[in-house]
Amino acid sequence: MAACALPLTLPAPSASATEQATADAESTEQWASEEAARTGEPVEVTSRRSETSQVFANPDGSFTQDSYALPQWVRQGGRLVDIDTTLKQQGDGSYAARATEVGVEFSGGGDGPLVTVVKDGRSMAWSWPDALPEPAVDGDTATYPEVLPGVDLKLKAGSAGFSQLLVVKNAEAATHPELQSIALKLQADGLDITADEHGNLQATNPAGQEVFTAPTPLMWDSSTAPAARIASAPTSRTADAPPAPADEFEAPHGANDAPMDLRISGDELTLIPDAGLLTGEGTRYPVYIDPSVSGSRYAWAIAYKKYPDSSFYNGNGWRNSDGSYGTSTARAGYENMTNGLARSYFRMRTANLWNTDKVVSRSTFRIKNTWSWSCTAKPVELWRTDPIGSSTTWNDRPTRREQMDTVTDAKGWSSSCPAGNLAFDVTKGAKDAAANEWDTITLELAAASESDVYGWKKFDAKTATLSTTYNTRPNVPSGLDTYPVSTNNEYGCGDRAPYQYIGNTDFYLRAKVSDPDGGTVKAVFRLWPTGHGDDGVILDESVSVTSGTIAKVKVPKALLAEHAATASGNFSWKVKADDGTLASDWNPPLSASGCRFVFDADRASTPPTVTSSQFPDGSDGWPASTGKARTEGTFTISSGGVTDVTAYEYWTDWDSTVRTVTAGSIGGSATVKITPLAAGSHALFVRSIDQAGNKSDRGTYMFYANSPGTPDAPGDLNGDTHPDIYGVRTDGSLRLYPGQGNGKFAPYTTAGSTSFDGASITHRGDWTGDGYEDLIAAQGTNGAKDLYLYPNNGLGYACTSHGETTDGASAACTDKRHLLGVFDPANNHWSGAQQLLAIGDVDGPLDVDDDGTPDIPGHPDLLVKEGDLLWLYFGSPDYYLDSSREPVLIGDGSWSDYDLAAPGDVDGDGRVDLVARNRTAGDLRLYPGTGPNGEGLGAGSTHLTIQATGWKSTIHPLLASGGDADHDGQPDLWASSPETGAELKFYPGLTASGLKAPTVVGNTGWLNFRTLS
Repeated sequence: MAACALPLTLPAPSASATEQATADAESTEQWASEEAARTGEPVEVTSRRSETSQVFANPDGSFTQDSYALPQWVRQGGRLVDIDTTLKQQGDGSYAARATEVGVEFSGGGDGPLVTVVKDGRSMAWSWPDALPEPAVDGDTATYPEVLPGVDLKLKAGSAGFSQLLVVKNAEAATHPELQSIALKLQADGLDITADEHGNLQATNPAGQEVFTAPTPLMWDSSTAPAARIASAPTSRTADAPPAPADEFEAPHGANDAPMDLRISGDELTLIPDAGLLTGEGTRYPVYIDPSVSGSRYAWAIAYKKYPDSSFYNGNGWRNSDGSYGTSTARAGYENMTNGLARSYFRMRTANLWNTDKVVSRSTFRIKNTWSWSCTAKPVELWRTDPIGSSTTWNDRPTRREQMDTVTDAKGWSSSCPAGNLAFDVTKGAKDAAANEWDTITLELAAASESDVYGWKKFDAKTATLSTTYNTRPNVPSGLDTYPVSTNNEYGCGDRAPYQYIGNTDFYLRAKVSDPDGGTVKAVFRLWPTGHGDDGVILDESVSVTSGTIAKVKVPKALLAEHAATASGNFSWKVKADDGTLASDWNPPLSASGCRFVFDADRASTPPTVTSSQFPDGSDGWPASTGKARTEGTFTISSGGVTDVTAYEYWTDWDSTVRTVTAGSIGGSATVKITPLAAGSHALFVRSIDQAGNKSDRGTYMFYANSPGTPDAPGDLNGDTHPDIYGVRTDGSLRLYPGQGNGKFAPYTTAGSTSFDGASITHRGDWTGDGYEDLIAAQGTNGAKDLYLYPNNGLGYACTSHGETTDGASAACTDKRHLLGVFDPANNHWSGAQQLLAIGDVDGPLDVDDDGTPDIPGHPDLLVKEGDLLWLYFGSPDYYLDSSREPVLIGDGSWSDYDLAAPGDVDGDGRVDLVARNRTAGDLRLYPGTGPNGEGLGAGSTHLTIQATGWKSTIHPLLASGGDADHDGQPDLWASSPETGAELKFYPGLTASGLKAPTVVGNTGWLNFRTLS
C-alpha cells in the first residue's frame, strides 16, 4: 500500500439482473483490484476484514495485508463494530461494556456478583462480601463509594477484561480489619481457577486452555519522588524529568509499591495486602489495591525488570496513576526514575501469508512512537523471538532468534518531534513465515542500549501492525482444449495416445485461467511440431482475459501446413497463466509432453455446429444473458455442411457418457436437452455420423451457466427442496436416500466412489460456494484421522475427483475433494474424533460498513466430538478451520456417550440448535443455541429433555436429522430400529417438549449401516 495514498473502502458491487458471474468473477478481491487500478488508490477488500486484519488491493495489482496485534473490531449483532468499552446500563440495573472481546458486566448495586466476565460461553464472577451501593458511572469506569469506611471500589472495563481497584483514602481507613485479608466470593461456570506461588491467576477450561488470567496483584501509595538529576542533558531539553504523555496517566515516579498474595480456596478468592505499605509510617494516601483480569489471548506483552516475575501480557496488570491497572502502552529501554527496564513483544499472525501460493515482496512492522525521552534520535531494535504466553516475564523472556531491523529516531517528546510511526523492515521474517508455514511470528522491541535513558520509548500497542505486500501466483490453467474442433481424448487434452486428428481448418487453443487475487490474467500459449519444442516453437502468443474465464488464441491452418512435414503432422502445445509479476507452472508441465493432435491438410474438417437459446455461445466470453445451472436447455446440433449425416454423438465436460441422437432427416439437425449442474463455463462435444458410419471431427460448443442464485435448503442434497440423508453401509459404501417431502425416501443411489469404512460423515451447508450442500468426512484410523470436504455435484454425489465416473455412469463432478486443516496443530481435535456434525452457520455473515448488507459472507460451521469434549469450528473459504477464529470448547462432561444431530432451529429463535441422545440412559435432549459463538449448544445447564426414555442405542442404533423433512415448519428425526425387518422410522414435529408418533419409512436393511447423516 502506497504510503502517501489513503485506502478506499467502497461498497461491494451489487448482483446484476442476470446474476452474470461465477464465484471468481464476483469475488471482492477482483472487484477491489479493478477499482484500485481505476482510481490509482488502494481499495479495501471488505470481505477479507476480520477483528485483527484488513486486506487492500493496490493499483499495481499486488495486495497488502495489515495484521494487527490487538483487535480493532468485534462481532456484534451481525456486524463488525469498533471496540467500545463505555458502560451501558441494562434492564436489570447492571452495567455492561458496549462492544468488547470479552463480555464484561458490573453490578448496578445491591447483592449479587460485583463483576462477571464471559468468554466462549464460560464465565467467572467475583462478589463483594456485602451489598454494594449504586455506582457512579463515568465512561468505562464504575465507582462504588464507601464499600468500607474511607474505601471506594472502582471497576474499569477493558476490551478483554476488567480492572478492580480499592482506593484506601486515609490512614484510619487503612486500619479496617477487613483490609488485612480481602475475601471475594468466586463463581465459575465451566472453568477451573488456580493461582501459582507468585499470585498469577489462571482460569482454564476442561481442555486445559486458558480462558481468563490475572497477573500478580500489586498495591502502591501516592508518594512521589523529586525529579532525578540527569547528567549531560541535551540543550533542547527544558526539564530534568520526563512529562507524562498527553494520552496516558502514568503512576507518579517514586511511589511505594509491593506485590500481594492472591489465594484461591474453593469458592473464595483472597487478597492479602502488604501490611507495611498499607499502614506504614512513610505511606502516603490514597493507597491503591488492585487485581485485574483479562481474557487470555496472547497478543502482546511487556517484560519489566523491576517486577521480574510479573506478567504484563496484553498490558494487563500495569499500574496507572488513575488507580487502575492495564495499559495499551508498550515500552522499550531504560528509565532511571524508577530504575525500570522494559522490552515489549508482539504476536503477529502470519498464517494468511501461506494459505495460498503468495509471494511476499515486502513487509513492515509499524507502530506509533507516542513518547521518547527527548528529541535526540536513539536506536531501537526489532527482533524475532520465540512465542510469548501468559507466563512471559522479565525472568522468563522468549529467546531471541534473529534481528530484523534497527530504527534510529525519536518521536513524542514535543512539537519538535511529535508522536508518529516507526517502521521496521521485516521482509525476511514474513518470507520465512510464508516459506515455513508459521502460524505467527513474535517480534520484540528493545532499546539498542539498555543503560542509556535517552533510548527510553513508549508505543501505542493498538497500532502495532504487520503490513505485508504480496502477489499470489496464478492458478495452473485448466480445461485445455481446441475450438471449435476438439482434440481432447479420454485423458484430457491429449498428452497421451490416442491422439485426435484435425482437418484443414483454422481453430483456437483454449484454456481457463484464474488468479486467486482476481483481476486480469494473461494466458501464454506455445505450439510446436512434436519433438521440436526446444528450438521449434511456431506459435508463442499471449492473450489477457478476466480471471476465471476462458482464454483462446487462433491457430491458422496455413501455419500448421507450413510445418506439417517436420513431425509428420504431429503438433504439441501447452499454456501457463501470468499476472504480469508471477506465472503459474505450465500445463502440461515443462517436463511432460504437451497436449497433442495430428493435422491432416488433405482432409476437410466439418464438425457439427450447435446453437441454444437458453445457453448461447460463450466462445467470446460470458454472454449478457444465459441460463442458470440446474435448468434444462435445448441444444440444436446441425451437420456443418455434411449432406449425408444420419445421427450425432454428444457428451459434455461434466458427463463423459457418449449418447447418440438421430437426425430429423438425412443431413438434417437434431435437438437434445441438457441440464448443466454447476455455474461457470461448460463444453458440449459433438460428432456427426454419415450413412457409411464415418465420424466427423469432434466439435466443441462453449457456453456458460449462471449460478442458481439461491443456495439449497438445509439438508437438501439434490436441489429438489426436500431434505435427504447419506448412509455409510457396513461395507464402506456411501448411499444417498433422496427425500420425498413427507419423511419418506425415493430409491437410493450410489453417492461416492471412495470407501467411507470407519468414517464419520456429516452434511449441512455449502462449503464450496456453488450453492450445493457438501459432505464432510473424518477418515483414517482413530488418532490419525484426516478431515475431507467432498463437493456435491448438485445431485447429491460426493465428488472425489474432477470428472470421475462410477459404474460406467457419469458422476458429473466439476470439483475434487479438499483436505481441511488448521494453521495451529493444537487446534486439530478430529484426529481422534468419534463424530462430526455440520450444524449450519452459527455466527452468520457480517456487515462491515453498517449499510444493512453483509460484506463478509457466512460459512458453515462444524462440531467435533472428541471423547468427552465438544468443539465448535467456524468455517472459512480457505479450508482452514482456524483461519479467522479459533475453535471453541462448547461442551465437556460425558459427550462420549452421546450421539448428535443437527435439526436446525427448533425453538424458533433464529439460532441453530443441537439434539443429543444418550446411548446408555436413553434420553433425548435439546441444546438450544443462545448466542453467536455457539453459546448453549453444549451447555448442560440449559438443555431441555425432549424425551426422557426410549432412545438407547439398543432401541435406535442410529439417528439423523435433515431439518424439516415434511415441510410442516418443524424439524424432524429419522432413527433406525431393530424391530421387524430392521426398520427406519420417521419422527415428525421435533419440539423442545417432544416428538409426534413415528411412521415406518424403511422396512428392511437399516441395521447394515455404520452411520446416517
